[in-house]
Amino acid sequence: MEEGMKYLKEITSWPKAPDTLNHTYIFNEKDENVGYIKTGTTEEIYFSKPFKQFSKSRRKFVQLKRGNSNG
Repeated sequence: MEEGMKYLKEITSWPKAPDTLNHTYIFNEKDENVGYIKTGTTEEIYFSKPFKQFSKSRRKFVQLKRGNSNG
């Protein structure tokens, strides 16, 4: 975990698409989505530049403490 990064694990319920996986998303100090961790893995995947179209609206998240990103 890099300094200033925030890890948010999605806990959204998807009743119309129950097989949808919730991943852990990585945000920088400007609250921009810069990467993610797929559910069931620990590999941090970073985008070449912040993903500006990511929206937190209508989704639920919990903030993870350092070193606890595996879903």
